[in-house]
Amino acid sequence: MSTDEVVLYDTQEQSKIASTAPIFKLAPPDWPTLYQVLPEFDFKKPPVNPAEFASSLVETCKANNGLGLSANQCGYTHRVFVMGTGEEYVAFFNPELIAFEGEVHMDEGCLSFPMLTLKVTRPKSIQVKYQDFKGETHTKTFEGLTARCFLHELDHMNGIVYTDRTKPLALQLGLKKLSKLNKKMIKFQKYNLSKKK
Repeated sequence: MSTDEVVLYDTQEQSKIASTAPIFKLAPPDWPTLYQVLPEFDFKKPPVNPAEFASSLVETCKANNGLGLSANQCGYTHRVFVMGTGEEYVAFFNPELIAFEGEVHMDEGCLSFPMLTLKVTRPKSIQVKYQDFKGETHTKTFEGLTARCFLHELDHMNGIVYTDRTKPLALQLGLKKLSKLNKKMIKFQKYNLSKKK
């Protein structure tokens, strides 16, 4: 995500908040909030402090090595997600998709479904509208991985998970690969435990 494309969340003021922001626990894949359409975030009567809540989302995303994280992935029903890398994160309140073009088929993962990689088709380029943590409205154009990440998190806002975006056979293959990987990890753990005895 290039710094000229977005209003960066990581200002000096927000860095102070981030240092004390609690890290949220990630909700499991069967958690009800993952499948709910989230209501609009009301900046006139905010349910939480927007800057503090976004800071916690950023810190949680960083702690889990994610590119994006939405409120409902942490069990909250606020219409907001964050995305970014390194120290450059952006908070998107009340995000909307205005226009899109092109199509790209790529691997995609999700913090709510650890180690499950699936092929998902999404638009190549998008135009979006959102509010920042101060409630100011922005319109931006994103492409490539930034567009994909935005759309993935926007889906979360609408109670859609990426497994809903794949074809049944692709999902079945992805789950089979994950099952094999889990079996290998269990064997590896058992081997390490036996070596320690």
